[in-house]
Amino acid sequence: MKKIALGLSLVLMILVSGCITLSVDSKVNKEGEIVQYHMIIDTNSYVYSILNSEASEEGETFRESVISQGGEYEEVWDGDDVKITIKGLPPENAYTEKSEEYLIYRDPIGNSASDYQSGVEDPFGMSKAMDSTIKIHYYLEMPGEIIDSNADFVDGNKAEWHMVTLSSIRDVYAKSEVPSLPGIELFGAVCMLMVTALFVKQ
Repeated sequence: MKKIALGLSLVLMILVSGCITLSVDSKVNKEGEIVQYHMIIDTNSYVYSILNSEASEEGETFRESVISQGGEYEEVWDGDDVKITIKGLPPENAYTEKSEEYLIYRDPIGNSASDYQSGVEDPFGMSKAMDSTIKIHYYLEMPGEIIDSNADFVDGNKAEWHMVTLSSIRDVYAKSEVPSLPGIELFGAVCMLMVTALFVKQ
């Protein structure tokens, strides 16, 4: 069965249908594996119907499509607005690169945005209005301290991107140190204690 695109590309495809806020919460372990990639989509009933019409081409609802791919799905309604939470699905495009000293995280969401923008016709000068119809908040936790990134905010091993216009959407990039093995640090601490104890006895 053909998989439904659940990432930014789908959100951009339905951009002109209404306002969307996409929040991504991603986490990487010390082996460089993306162990968490949660998405929250805040939108309206019209966009919700489009999500379901896209999924229905495969004979499923949007919820059924997520679950059939092994994900968890939850939706909460408040009048005409809906919050959709998707957990447990592998990221569509995000990946990591690991060396002995560094771990790099990338999510090329900027490519999807630029492809969309280049293909949008603007006969009535609506590009400025459309620019504010999508907001992306991206939260990343790396296993070591982040030493380089294009994030809006970095605190230790955590970074945040707040892309509140379509034109501000860019590839997510972060570079962190690879944390040393706890066993090696513990061994070093024990050795130092033993050496200190010998000097004290003398």
